[in-house]
Amino acid sequence: MAILSRLLRTLVTAIAILWASAAYAQPVGQCNDVTRGQAFAIYANGFMQQIGNPANMGNYVRDPSGQTFIRFPSVTPQFNAFFVDWQWRLVEINRFTGLNQVGTCNFNPYFVPQNPYMGLQLPAMQPGYYVEVPGGQIPVPTAFARPDEPFGGVMITGESQARGCAQSSMAGGTLDRARFGDCMIRNMVGQRERAVYDCARSSGDDNAIALCLVGALGGNNERAAAQAVSKCYTEYGTDWSRYPLCMAGGAVGGDAGKLIACMEQQGKTGDVTLLGTAACYGADRFNLNPEMQIVAGCAAASGGEPYTFAGCAGGQLTARELDKCFSHGIGGPNGCFGPNNTIVQGLRSTGQFFAQQFGPTNDIVRTWNQAVTSLTTAPGPNNTAIRTLRNVGNEVGRGTNNVAREVKKVLPRIRCC
Repeated sequence: MAILSRLLRTLVTAIAILWASAAYAQPVGQCNDVTRGQAFAIYANGFMQQIGNPANMGNYVRDPSGQTFIRFPSVTPQFNAFFVDWQWRLVEINRFTGLNQVGTCNFNPYFVPQNPYMGLQLPAMQPGYYVEVPGGQIPVPTAFARPDEPFGGVMITGESQARGCAQSSMAGGTLDRARFGDCMIRNMVGQRERAVYDCARSSGDDNAIALCLVGALGGNNERAAAQAVSKCYTEYGTDWSRYPLCMAGGAVGGDAGKLIACMEQQGKTGDVTLLGTAACYGADRFNLNPEMQIVAGCAAASGGEPYTFAGCAGGQLTARELDKCFSHGIGGPNGCFGPNNTIVQGLRSTGQFFAQQFGPTNDIVRTWNQAVTSLTTAPGPNNTAIRTLRNVGNEVGRGTNNVAREVKKVLPRIRCC
């Protein structure tokens, strides 16, 4: 059996050598490992073999992280592996010691393409257009900016939902403020907004939040890329040079290399944000309307703290109503989220102002008041009245006149122009 096994190995080696030499008689490059005194011939079909020891052979692959050009086969990819970087240097990346050059390579120039992420340009930001968040502003890329549609949607829920949250948030006979706020947020936002909020709560910093949000708001390609990069970020943080080793152990889906390059470039010039990352990666991959821009910016800035998030994404009326749950109780004529709550009062007041400005029979007045009535009887994120109020706000709420100022009191918006 031992003799047969050796014969089979010899035959396989010979076939591989013949295949490589017949199909690609001349290698396209050679890499010299000066630390170990060995050299490898590189063929265009992905085959490589040690010069002087043809039995030592294998297949190289492209590096999905984009940090280097190709990766050589490794028996211990979780510990170390060898790569050819974009400067044609042979490097070893070790889990513990990082990246070190161990040799050089020479290639036919046509074989090595230009680094697709070299000189990656970050997206331009829309002047004077930003999401206002606690403690600062988040600029909006021009690719996402909609100056004619700056308003988001109100955040509201009903008395029964508020009572249910209170019952589920009791701790030792006392209402747990954090648990109650979290429960209320989940009742006031839709599925996509909830995913954004959860990303902020579960992620440790801006980079992690951006990765989570790319996966939550993008398609299958973005989800696969975000998962791969998130795994490496958990292990290596922003030491991007180690990402080729991190991705050497298994299949990597999506355009992980571009996602890494977008984050790396942002980190050099400023803060990493979802909006910047998404616009750099591909604005057409994400449906980031103004409402989602507000929600994403507020989630990241608040770190998922529910009351800060509510005041930012839902507006001050929502923040006041949540506070009233602790000062006036839940429901009834004076408690929070009852039929005449602070949010409803504010919306009705705006409707009355519209009637004074446009007349009581004006279409804008009727549309607004009907939406407020609908939202009063069926509060929650799935009520189409929220979209109606947002659309009316976008129609009449731009500019600096009295009507615009009234709308800005009750609807969250992106600061603009």
